[in-house]
Amino acid sequence: MMMAPLLSYLRAYALQYTIITLCGVFFLYSEYDLAPRWQTITFQLNNPKINKKFIHKELVSDVECVLMAVLISSGVLFWYCMIRSHSQSFRKMNGAWGNNRPEWLTRERHLFHVSMVCLALIFTINGALTNSLKLIIGNLRPDFLDRCQPNFGRMKENEPNAYYTIDICQQKNLRLLYDGLKSTPSGHSSFITCGLGFIYYWQNKFIIGNSIRNIWCIFLIAIVMASRIVDHKHHWYDVISGALLGVAIIVSCWKWMFNPKRSPSSLLPAPISL
Repeated sequence: MMMAPLLSYLRAYALQYTIITLCGVFFLYSEYDLAPRWQTITFQLNNPKINKKFIHKELVSDVECVLMAVLISSGVLFWYCMIRSHSQSFRKMNGAWGNNRPEWLTRERHLFHVSMVCLALIFTINGALTNSLKLIIGNLRPDFLDRCQPNFGRMKENEPNAYYTIDICQQKNLRLLYDGLKSTPSGHSSFITCGLGFIYYWQNKFIIGNSIRNIWCIFLIAIVMASRIVDHKHHWYDVISGALLGVAIIVSCWKWMFNPKRSPSSLLPAPISL
C-alpha cells in the first residue's frame, strides 16, 4: 500500500542516485585499474623531497580513514534523526530541503534521507575527482625513491642532477610503485574532510547547542591530515589541497540538496500515465 508513494518519493532523487552510482563505480575503477601517466614523469635521484623512508605501518590506513569518515558521519545522522528524533535536539527545521517531503514521512526521517543522499554525493564525487586529479597530476610521494628502489648502476656518470624515468626502478610490485605517483591531492585528507567537515556543519546547522562542542570533528580532520605527512605519504600541500577539495564539494552538494532553487523532481520528466 505504501509502495507507490515510497517509489514516487524516491524517484524525485533519481538523478542524485545516478550520480552516486556512476561516481562510485568510477572511483573503484580508477582506484584499482588505472595508473598515472608514468611514461612522462621524470625525477632526480638526489631530490630530498622524494627521498623519505617508506613506512609500512601507517598511523591511519586507507580502510581506517574511509571507515572513520563514513561511519562517524552516518552514525551521527542516524543518532539524531532516527534514535533521538522525538527529543528537543533539533533547531527549527525549515528550508527548501523540506519542500519535497510527503505527508506520511516525518521531517526528521526526511532530513535523514536528504542528509544521507547529500553525504553519499559528497563521498562519491570526491572519490572520482580526487582520483582523477591524482592520475592527471602524477606527483611523486615523499617516499617515492624508497618505493622505486632505483638501479644506481644505471646512473649517468658526472651528472648528479640528471633526470630519470621509472624505467630505472627495480620495484617488482607495480601497484606499490604506481601508487607512489599519486601524491596530489591527498585522498585521506579529502575523504576525512568530506565526512567530518560535513557532519560538523550539519550539527551546527540543525542541532541545538554551542558549536564549540562539535570541534572534535576539526581535531580528527587535523590528526588524519598530519598523519599523512608524518608517514611520508604526502607533502604538506597535498593534504591542504585535499582538504580544500573536500570543502568545495561539501559546499556544492549542500547547496544542491539543502538550498535547491528547484525541487529535485523538477529535474526529471514527469511519469507517464497509462
